[in-house]
Amino acid sequence: MPMMLPITPPAEQEVNLVSAKNMLIPAFGDGEQELLRKGTRYEIQFDMGEMDYVDALDWTDLTTEGDTVVMAVYQPGLVTGAPGAPRVNGGGQSGRGLAIDGLVNGYTVRKGQFLSVITQGRRFLYRARTTVVANAGAVLVPLQTMLRFPPGDNDVVELEQPMIEGWARDVSGLRIIANHNVTVSFTVRER
Repeated sequence: MPMMLPITPPAEQEVNLVSAKNMLIPAFGDGEQELLRKGTRYEIQFDMGEMDYVDALDWTDLTTEGDTVVMAVYQPGLVTGAPGAPRVNGGGQSGRGLAIDGLVNGYTVRKGQFLSVITQGRRFLYRARTTVVANAGAVLVPLQTMLRFPPGDNDVVELEQPMIEGWARDVSGLRIIANHNVTVSFTVRER
């Protein structure tokens, strides 16, 4: 069962793409081709900055072995508003688009905006490739990457506060510094 980390804005956040694509490089001089495959995922590095030792104890889930963690993805300055109750519109989807319904009519999903989909109890993080506006509460969101796993009909879509679920890596531990505060940094890589 994934461990929910505190919902606190990080001091720094770096988003990286872990690509599953293949490069086709012809032996006789023709142009290269990128062959897209499902499996591309995100890795986000979080630096939570300095905090009091007692507050840092809330982050000890990072060192629990065998469990994944869930961390909020921050989009500073992006007002996501109230999207309604977004759900996957139709099961078994594949490719680079996600059909969503249950949105407030006219809700805008912006280019580059993150969204997460909860499928079979697991979160998958995606990013919109273009800006789209919901019509009659439904929209097809083009994605920057291929869907990694076919979502089920009515699976929850997190637009207001997307989350990344994965393994905690490069955990700094509870590093106590000179002023007796603690610094916490880690990476969450989707599994």
